[in-house]
Amino acid sequence: MTAAKRAKTNYDDVSMYPLDPAKVERLLQLQSECSVLWSTKDGWPVGVMHRFVYQDGKFWVTCASQRKRVPALKKRNKSAVIISSEGTALGADQTMTVKCLATVHEDNPSIKGWFYHALAMKLQQGDPDKVAVFEQFLDTPTRVIIELEPQKWITYDGTKVAAHVSGSWVPEEPWRQELPPAPEWVAKMASGREQLESA
Repeated sequence: MTAAKRAKTNYDDVSMYPLDPAKVERLLQLQSECSVLWSTKDGWPVGVMHRFVYQDGKFWVTCASQRKRVPALKKRNKSAVIISSEGTALGADQTMTVKCLATVHEDNPSIKGWFYHALAMKLQQGDPDKVAVFEQFLDTPTRVIIELEPQKWITYDGTKVAAHVSGSWVPEEPWRQELPPAPEWVAKMASGREQLESA
């Protein structure tokens, strides 16, 4: 039976098209924003867009302490993060939804020390002057840092669906796709960590 004869004919079940681990890692590097979701006291699901860093197996975001999501996540820490490949070098139609448990950190110097710098490096693409200015803007007395620890990952790769629909690939075969390079700030961050560890 040829691959063309086994082409996908509907979109009813897309669970067989997850993102490969390498693509998950690259998407987390290339994308700078995500949706963070939580629930209100009357049970409504709500969310906002956040700039984020993924570090040590967790998502990290920040906001001012007066934002309503802060007390909500303190009381009800079940949350979720949604990330899309839209606007990145990976192209469109690749997503991840991650069920998380949230922890709100208030005035934690050890977390501030690395997180503000990492977020600034990501958003300013490692430009030293812009990174320094951005870090200063972040470091305010009322700012909190929200840690989101993944509990379950649900990912989707639309490029696999397209390949299956066209008959050029089937899920039983290895998936091969050249990924775009990691952004420059990733190497700069790694170099900075190496220098700190060797000091």
